[in-house]
Amino acid sequence: PNLSLHYYEPLFPAATAKSLFTFLLEEFPWYRVTYEVRGMTVNTPRFTTVFGLDESHEFEGGEGRVLEVATGKPPTKPLRCTPRPLPGCLKELKNLMERETGERFNFCLLNYYKDGKDSISYHSDDEHFLGPLPSIASLSLGSARNFVMRLKGDHTIKFKANLKSGDMILMKNESQSKWEHSVPKRAGNVGPRMNLTFRQARVRYGSENYYRYNVHDGPYFRW
Repeated sequence: PNLSLHYYEPLFPAATAKSLFTFLLEEFPWYRVTYEVRGMTVNTPRFTTVFGLDESHEFEGGEGRVLEVATGKPPTKPLRCTPRPLPGCLKELKNLMERETGERFNFCLLNYYKDGKDSISYHSDDEHFLGPLPSIASLSLGSARNFVMRLKGDHTIKFKANLKSGDMILMKNESQSKWEHSVPKRAGNVGPRMNLTFRQARVRYGSENYYRYNVHDGPYFRW
């Protein structure tokens, strides 16, 4: 009930997905972010990185300093982050996702699961800065992993898909307000997996939130 999920199996052929996985892993900086919540230190159980800017701001000339869309000038109150424009390869992927889904996106969050111990717990992408009924597209690359959804009001009602390299899902409508999703840990010899999630942040707090929890000033990793 209330689940609107479109499954593209696959969006990319295996060879294209493999090349894209290798390129992104080698070329992008990846972070193992830690942050404080209510006095407790949280260690993100996967590697992350992020690019993009909310729709109330823009990059001057597409790549330069950050400006307010409403005024065309630098923000009166500077953003509490250092936004990064989408690199050329992610712009092409974003454009492809928009053509395939009919949606608009301005952010790409990337997760890298090095092995089966890396995971993401049940959560919903229902933050107010995404607006009501957000649409989120997620492209999987690398080893197959289970993607599990459960109904918020009844955790016995679940949906599970074994997402393979090149597969893409689109979550729409009440998929965030009524459901939670996760990539649980997986025992055994599990290879690395990556996913790219495209979404549309509406206001400045979206930019500040995504950079706070997916990038930090410490060391980064490349493979």
